[in-house]
Amino acid sequence: MKNLILCLTGLVGAYAAPSHAETFKEQHRRLLASPKELLIQVTGEDGRPVAGAIGNSISFNPNTGQHGGGDWVADANGLIVCKEPPYFFTTDMKFSLSQAEMSTGWESYETSISERDFLNYKSPRLTLKLTLPRVRHPIPLKAKDEWFPRRRANRPNDKEPADPRLPDLAVTEIGYDAELLEPLPPHGNGKRIDFIIRSTSIFLGFKDAWTRRSAEVDAETRTYTFDEGKVRHGNWTHSVTYRFPNKGDGVLLSSQFWPYCKLKMPHQAPEDGYAQEITLTETQDNSGIQPDLAHCREQMANNGLYLRVRTQLDKDGNVISAHYAKIVSPRGSGSRFLIFYNPTPNDRNLEYDLKTNLRWQELHPLSKDPMPWNSPYDVRSN
Repeated sequence: MKNLILCLTGLVGAYAAPSHAETFKEQHRRLLASPKELLIQVTGEDGRPVAGAIGNSISFNPNTGQHGGGDWVADANGLIVCKEPPYFFTTDMKFSLSQAEMSTGWESYETSISERDFLNYKSPRLTLKLTLPRVRHPIPLKAKDEWFPRRRANRPNDKEPADPRLPDLAVTEIGYDAELLEPLPPHGNGKRIDFIIRSTSIFLGFKDAWTRRSAEVDAETRTYTFDEGKVRHGNWTHSVTYRFPNKGDGVLLSSQFWPYCKLKMPHQAPEDGYAQEITLTETQDNSGIQPDLAHCREQMANNGLYLRVRTQLDKDGNVISAHYAKIVSPRGSGSRFLIFYNPTPNDRNLEYDLKTNLRWQELHPLSKDPMPWNSPYDVRSN
C-alpha cells in the first residue's frame, strides 16, 4: 500500500496572541508598511524555463483603496519580477505563452492564480513556481463530476447511511464502475466493480474551548445537532483509499499537479508503476488554511490519480490490453471528484476535449439540446 499523508496548516497570527508573538494588528501594519516583491518562475512540463511567457495582473493598494494592473514578460530564464508599490497586493494573475510561440500556433492551458488561492503576503517577498502546460492532443473522453450524496449527521429515524466523517459510522465503502462513471447500487447504477472507494474519518476533537462552545451553541439553538457541530467546528483526519480487486488493474499518484490550471495533471497516463491500493490522507483544521502553493498538495483536493482498469494479461503477467482513466481533485473525504475514462483500449491519452463528453452522448443519443450547465457531465477543467 502506498500512502500520501497530507496536513492542513492554520493561519499564523491571532487577535489575542501571546506577548512574545506578533498580534494580528501588528502583522497587518507591518504588511501594509513593507513594499512587496513577487518573483515568478515559469517553466514547461519538462522543468525548463519558458522564456517570453506573458503575465498580466490586477493589484490592490489597501491604503488608498485603489486597483491597478500590470503586464509582465518572463526573461530568458523564465523569471518575472513584479515590484509593486503603489499597487503592492496582487489579487489576480494570468499567464500564457510568448507572442512568438502563439503566432506559430502553439497554445497553452489557461493558467491563473489569485489572492483567494495561493497569493499571500506574510513576508515582503513571495516566490511562486508555475508550470505552463501546452495543448497537445485533446480527445473526446467519458467525463463526470462525481458526487455521493450523504447525510451530515445521525438522527433516530434515519434510514440512509450517516456521514462517514462522524465517529459512530466512520467508514463508507463504495464500488465504482469506471466505464459507466457510476458507483454501484445503492449509490448509483454501476454494474461492474473496477475499484472500491473506502472513506474513513476520525474526529480529533476541538482546537480550543471557543470552537467547542460554538458547536454547543449550535445544538442549544437547534441550528445544528452537536454531531453536525463537530463537522463544522472540529478537527478531523480524513482518508480515502482506492483499491483495485481485479488482477493487473491499479492506481498511480501523479507526480505533478497544477491546481491553478485547466489541465491539472500531465496529458498521458504512465505505462507502468500501478499499485493495487493507495490512500490519501489529510488533517482538517477548521481554524483556517493559509494558501501556499509550495505546500498545496498537502490538501487532498490538490492531487490526481491515474487508473488502469479492465486489464488483460498474458500467461507471463504482461499487459495485453487495458483502459486508462484519471481521478482529479478528490475532496469531501473522497465523496466528490472529477473522473475521466478513455474508452479506447491501450490509449493512455487523457487530455480531455472539453467540448465532447462521450458519456453524455451515450445517455442522450437523440438529444439536439446543449448539455445543461448544471449537469455532472458538464466538466470544465481537465
